[in-house]
Amino acid sequence: MNDKKVRVIHTVCGCVISAALAVAAICLIFSALAIYKSGESPYTPESIGAEYAKIAVPLWIAIGAVLAGIILNIALPMPKSKAKALKDPFIRLRIMQKKLPADCNHTGIKRQRELRKVYRVACAVLCAIAFMPAVVVLCNYELFTVENLTPALLRTVFALVIGAVISGVLIFLLSVIENKSAEREIEWTKVALSEASKSDEKPVKNNKNTAKIARFVLLGVACVLIVIGMTQDGFYDVLQKAIRICTECIGLG
Repeated sequence: MNDKKVRVIHTVCGCVISAALAVAAICLIFSALAIYKSGESPYTPESIGAEYAKIAVPLWIAIGAVLAGIILNIALPMPKSKAKALKDPFIRLRIMQKKLPADCNHTGIKRQRELRKVYRVACAVLCAIAFMPAVVVLCNYELFTVENLTPALLRTVFALVIGAVISGVLIFLLSVIENKSAEREIEWTKVALSEASKSDEKPVKNNKNTAKIARFVLLGVACVLIVIGMTQDGFYDVLQKAIRICTECIGLG
């Protein structure tokens, strides 16, 4: 079986598992709501079991779908795609950035990185605004009464779904914009690498020559100072002070 068919099978299996889990979750929510509205206090295991028995089929289907997905991943693992990784602009950008000098501060590269930060902050703010209606509904406690519980839950779910859809669209647009920005940064990185390769040899030679000259100058200055100290009998003063410390302060001898 070729890789394309394997990916199609995994995609179909993932969609089936997601749908089964979503149906099971909705059934559980409505069963819990029915148990709550029954008015029993405390709730008996028999009443809870009778209510959950009504949704046994979707629950078993969801469990079977998850187990089938696990078995599929073990028996028919998803093939790895190197080409897809190389198509990702951020992976190519990381590979190219390792070749850049540490002190590279190219204007085009810096601008693209700053723009991506602005895009992410703007997307986060817009996603937060998209979920504000759901937050407003949840904070209005007067809506969540026993008589008005079902409409309030439906409003909350509707607001959450709208916020999730808007956030998904925003995140998709953000990924598209960031990929384009990464492609532009790749172009600027190529320019920076070409500039660095042209000006790489001369500075290295100059730095090596400067380091050698500095070492010889320091060595010469040290030798001159040693000779001056010896001619002025400076070491006798040091010796006398050492003798006094040993004999007077410490008490040796």
